[in-house]
Amino acid sequence: MTCKLTMTLISEHQEGECGNDWKYVLDAKVFHEGLQGEGRVSVPKHILEPGNVKEPHGNPEPMVIFSGECLTELLVRMRLTATEVDMFVNDVGKVDKDLKIECPGPGREKVTKEVDIAAGVREAPAILNKNSVFTVRVRFTLVCE
Repeated sequence: MTCKLTMTLISEHQEGECGNDWKYVLDAKVFHEGLQGEGRVSVPKHILEPGNVKEPHGNPEPMVIFSGECLTELLVRMRLTATEVDMFVNDVGKVDKDLKIECPGPGREKVTKEVDIAAGVREAPAILNKNSVFTVRVRFTLVCE
């Protein structure tokens, strides 16, 4: 069964005290008996106030990160690198998250999963006890023919 897996950023959100100048990169790798596809979305510096859930800055286009045969399941390995941009030292948080997506069986053509990935960010220097959590919601759509 030939399938395409599309990654779409749905929203971004941050809570905390680190600041409001943010940029981030979301990497995704797709494994199915080895590495089969990958993609990267890089969102440039923008203002994001704490507590606001917004559409991703610049509305990045959905990205096909896998195209090929799908027999059992796909493993999507994500890495979010969130950066609160400062004048001298940027505050950076990274997190990895895995997601398994079952390939659709007979009679099903599409599987959709939404997942949140959240990175903790600590203000530098560490003597300032300020922290934030930056969250991105991502939709994966697997369509098979």
